[in-house]
Amino acid sequence: MDEAERCHEIAYMAYGKLMVTGTVKEVVAASNLESYLITGAHVHELQAELETAEGVDLVAPFGSSLHVCGHDRAALERAIQPYRDRPDTQCRPGEATLEDAFIYMMNASKDNFNDG
Repeated sequence: MDEAERCHEIAYMAYGKLMVTGTVKEVVAASNLESYLITGAHVHELQAELETAEGVDLVAPFGSSLHVCGHDRAALERAIQPYRDRPDTQCRPGEATLEDAFIYMMNASKDNFNDG
């Protein structure tokens, strides 16, 4: 991703299909993802729970934090609300990243090479 972020223009392909093309800003914007950054002790234990929460379309671990993304800001805020009150967890709005966009698009793409 570091190298992709330095390119003038990028394209994502999945299973032989062009998913998106444009500048890094355009590709991130095309994902339409809202993002929250959740940090704190044992934050990765929350991943499975957050992945099933209404309004959450992507949970991606990054180091000692989680990027929690969705398309509806209000629904995403409702999903992370229970974690805001934990003394060992911090939740703050963030910016969706190129990696968030890539993970989301790859998860949403259909493997047309596999008949299963």
